[in-house]
Amino acid sequence: RVPRDALLNRYGDVTADGQYTSPIENANKRFFTMLGALVQGRVSISAASVSSAKTALTIAVRYGLRRHQFGPPGGAEVAILDYRTHQRRLMPALAKTYALHFAQQELTAKFDAVFSGRAAAEAGTSAPATAGPEPSAPQVAEVPDRDRRELESLAAAMKATTSWHAVATIQACRECCGGAGYMAVNRFAALRNDVDIFTTFEGDNTVLMMLAARGLLTNYSDQFGGLNPVELVTFVASQVVETVLERLFARKIGQVISDAVPRGDETRNLLARDYQLDLFQWREGHIVASVANRFKRGLAEGFDAFEVFRAVQDHAINAARAHVDRLILEAFIRAIEACEDEQLTGPLNRLCDLYALANVEEDRGFFEEHGRLSSTRTKAITREVNRLCDEIRGDAGLLVDAFGIPDEILAAPIGLKGV
Repeated sequence: RVPRDALLNRYGDVTADGQYTSPIENANKRFFTMLGALVQGRVSISAASVSSAKTALTIAVRYGLRRHQFGPPGGAEVAILDYRTHQRRLMPALAKTYALHFAQQELTAKFDAVFSGRAAAEAGTSAPATAGPEPSAPQVAEVPDRDRRELESLAAAMKATTSWHAVATIQACRECCGGAGYMAVNRFAALRNDVDIFTTFEGDNTVLMMLAARGLLTNYSDQFGGLNPVELVTFVASQVVETVLERLFARKIGQVISDAVPRGDETRNLLARDYQLDLFQWREGHIVASVANRFKRGLAEGFDAFEVFRAVQDHAINAARAHVDRLILEAFIRAIEACEDEQLTGPLNRLCDLYALANVEEDRGFFEEHGRLSSTRTKAITREVNRLCDEIRGDAGLLVDAFGIPDEILAAPIGLKGV
């Protein structure tokens, strides 16, 4: 038995006669407040996942530049990173890692602003005084509810996205290094073992994406912050969802769901940043509106609210995924706009283009099914992704050097800079 004086009882306690008590009376708010205490861990896991992806890519890219194999008849062997298939496996992962790096910077800054009290101060509110400093525990219960829930939602989505990306990237990098990648001394096995638990630690990724979807669908409304599944369905199926969608996407549900391709869409420049953003925003708005419509239709047809929620869980997670993809792209764009070194903006713009177009290419089935992109357009996107992979390959060595990982830390013989 755990002694009563050893309980982690910040938000709940057990009296001497066995009665549970808590200073937070509302059960839903109590649950999500305790859940929010995990935010610090999720932010840290997200950062560690990005760091692990950087490490794996540094090893694999340097090996790909040094390892030469095959070539034209009678000619010299070529670096394996010159092969299109090799570029296709590593360059989009490199672009997404850069995108996640900038998104992680913004997440960390938001975490600091919320838990340092600056966010509350800027909003004109203040947190109640505590009995004493607790540096090891974030002051989850003392920040404004809206700020806390927005941070919880973002941290949940980022932790899931970065850890999934790290696992996939490490595996791809290991395969790209062939037998050398399988050797323990080159660290891919250790990296994979370390990162694999991140998809479950501090919350299963699928559950965290549901948490992010809840925040997105309820628009972080103060009165609906602790919605259970039945309340979530009822709320999203109400007229209020129209307001949510209009605020997020400046469109009515009917407009968001419309399958009509905007006039001139097929001729717009694929590298135009506003066009890329429009595709990401349109996808997010369409999925959110579709989930809301399914909620409405399910209740209108007399189905139990919990059954409606259970039936659309995968759809809601897709909404959260589209939402975080858009946030990541916007963070990358802001980082480029803030860059004052003109020599860096060119490579960063190419990486941003590759992140955006590779994401659209991966989801081209959705865009084609819903009439936003034609097959001719998606083929053009594939050609552009190939071209960008080839261009970025020329900067690949410098781009992984920019991660700044010392050889002593990298510790993989095939990936050392000084070799």
